Amino acid sequence: MEQKPKAAPEPLLEIKNLKTYFFLERATVKAVNGVNLTLDRQSTLGVVGESGCGKSVTAHSIMRLIKEPPGKIVEGEILLHGDGKQTVDLAKLNRRGPEIRKIRGGQIAMIFQEPMTSLNPLRTIGDQIAEVVLLHQTSNKKQAMERAEEMLTRVHIAEPRQRLHEYPHQLSGGMRQRVMIALALSCNPKILVADEPTTALDVTVQAQILELMRELQREFDSSILLITHNLGVVSQMTDEIAVMYLGKVVEFADVYTLFHNPKHPYTEGLLKSVPVLGRKTKTLVPIRGMVPNASEDIRGCAFAERCPHRMQICNEQTPELKSVNGNGQLVACWLHA
Repeated sequence: MEQKPKAAPEPLLEIKNLKTYFFLERATVKAVNGVNLTLDRQSTLGVVGESGCGKSVTAHSIMRLIKEPPGKIVEGEILLHGDGKQTVDLAKLNRRGPEIRKIRGGQIAMIFQEPMTSLNPLRTIGDQIAEVVLLHQTSNKKQAMERAEEMLTRVHIAEPRQRLHEYPHQLSGGMRQRVMIALALSCNPKILVADEPTTALDVTVQAQILELMRELQREFDSSILLITHNLGVVSQMTDEIAVMYLGKVVEFADVYTLFHNPKHPYTEGLLKSVPVLGRKTKTLVPIRGMVPNASEDIRGCAFAERCPHRMQICNEQTPELKSVNGNGQLVACWLHA
């Protein structure tokens, strides 16, 4: 893995102190509790972490797909920068209003975690892709279906004209995932949010899907926000990585720095618990303990109970995300205060 020189970054999406809570009868779940992220133009940002750390809720907050109630964005900004000086704060838009409907699918599209539950089982593949095209690009049904067929061809689905008239249950898992990518990219969005796009796929199909995403990213000059727990995927796909733990970003760095010089004990634990071909050690080193409940009020560092380097200050004060060197690496840990 070689470190490539980067041009001056131009932010496309900025998330500032985002907090998304779920107000339940017995508790308030702080699923996202102060996330700060920046996605640059024509780049890929990976968001990694264990299940329950807030990755998917962050993605749904960007798309304004959080069900209200019980969920709600209680604080923060989600700034989408246009081609000119126009900037829109998505967090302030009505999630059912016309403004967000124009952005959702048109400028920002999403590949959901499980295509079988995301695609409508009662409608054909062609109708579902054409619906997005009709909403954002044309009012001509014939042109919309032609665009749907073109997108199925671009994602390398055999016999695309026939597939237009088939239903989701008639396709394999890999083909359904390709349909989801075709649907997401049918209107040339600036941002593609991919939430665990390869989780349910075998290794061979997974590699094909990742290569397809890279190919289409180059073709459409889009940016990708890739959400996954698979460190192997982010090592291949991303330019920068944000590591999340219990609703917060605990480390941020470019992909080369994160894999070769991780600073946060949680990041180190994630890397040690992944099997690597050729590694001399025979056993993996798991991170002890479990992720705390997001409804609990935790004093100090949320990772302290599981951290091998725990200090007294870790129990008393919450560390802030700060720079640890001059190359843009950020860490929220008292070891590097």
